[in-house]
Amino acid sequence: RVARGLQRAGIEPGDKVAVLSSNDATAFATVFGISRAGCVWCPINPRNEASENAFVLDAFDCACLVFHGNYAPMVEQMRSQLPKLRALVCLDQRLPFAPSMDDWLEGLDDSPLDIAPPDDVAMIAGTGGTTGQPKGVMLSGRNLEAMSALTLMGYPFEGRPVYLALAPLTHAAGVLCLPIMALGGQVVIMPRPDLAEFLGLVEAHGVTHTFLPPTLIYMLLQHPRLEQARLDSLQCFWYGAAPMSSARLEEALRRPAPAAPAGRGRWCRSP
Repeated sequence: RVARGLQRAGIEPGDKVAVLSSNDATAFATVFGISRAGCVWCPINPRNEASENAFVLDAFDCACLVFHGNYAPMVEQMRSQLPKLRALVCLDQRLPFAPSMDDWLEGLDDSPLDIAPPDDVAMIAGTGGTTGQPKGVMLSGRNLEAMSALTLMGYPFEGRPVYLALAPLTHAAGVLCLPIMALGGQVVIMPRPDLAEFLGLVEAHGVTHTFLPPTLIYMLLQHPRLEQARLDSLQCFWYGAAPMSSARLEEALRRPAPAAPAGRGRWCRSP
């Protein structure tokens, strides 16, 4: 239905569709509708300032912006600077300048649609902008398939995986969902960092894979609930996005999961 909604809005194969949201299941599901319409997913970092996101949306020639209502003030601030936008959709509410996702999808056919994107470009990711304005990195469908295949070959995967997404889905945590889903796995999405909830969800869902940046791993190692938490379901704990202290990495590698089966790894370094 998202793919057909894009068609009805005049968004064509090869057009760029941006998603501005913190971790949200509907926002992430929208990515697959973008793909089925043959369009290009442009994840927008909600932590950026409005001026930086406005630059990215314009520089990437985004024709449509799907956003969560939490960021409506940012979108209201940016939209006068974005003449290339032809459609605005709010995920969770109706706004004066944008329909809700439910309204936007009203009356649409839900039969399968799968259009090949021109030139196989599937995603444009913005760089950090540390040496100037952000640059757009084009990733093809083949790139994403190869990344997924390498992940499946290079890390532990036993049975049907359960992936806990706490880190932003706009970055590596989102791309890591793809190999999980390729195995028919489950993705548990956390809308905001909460390490007590994180530990509880690992137990409740039998989480097998997760990804955290070093800063949150440091906080997790100091968390009072860590020693009591049952983490024996974990097969692979990725980290990345920043350097990690060798001393803290050694500490993490030494911390055994309670009642962990013999031979099961608990922490894995990201590439």
